[in-house]
Amino acid sequence: MLKKTISTIFLFSLFGCTTLPELKNPMASSENAEKITTSFDSENEILGIGSSKIGSSGTLIANGKASKEAKDKLKNKILEEEDIIFKSFLVPADPYIKKILSPALPDLMDYTATQLIQKSIEKDSWVENNKSYAAYTLSKSEILAESQNIFTQYIDDITNKLQIIKEGVVQ
Repeated sequence: MLKKTISTIFLFSLFGCTTLPELKNPMASSENAEKITTSFDSENEILGIGSSKIGSSGTLIANGKASKEAKDKLKNKILEEEDIIFKSFLVPADPYIKKILSPALPDLMDYTATQLIQKSIEKDSWVENNKSYAAYTLSKSEILAESQNIFTQYIDDITNKLQIIKEGVVQ
């Protein structure tokens, strides 16, 4: 029974994966793909690429939709980076402090990502095969710096509020 199960799983993984339809990459077979990948530093930047079919509204609207999609994808990647960064800020904290700060992390991360999207740089935009494309990047060091800035502002705000409470108690 176990041998049949293992062999069935093996066959599905061997043949099943080879028969899946190939997923379309918006950059595949694009002459602009090489230009973007050579100008993009994957070690120090994150990239969001969006596309939109050019409809009856024309290129202007398609460009706007492609830019919005690229920025949305970039924001998701920023949030992934920030998840690691913000959790690393809590590593030296004791369980009590983690319990206080952890519920605020999603809001802080979203706020930071929203601020960072405004600092993103349009790397390129182009039209190809009746589609408009846009590529936006952001420096990983910028993500770290902004995350540190927002987190320390939040900690300072909490500290100031606690200080006001403390002063009220002492008087």
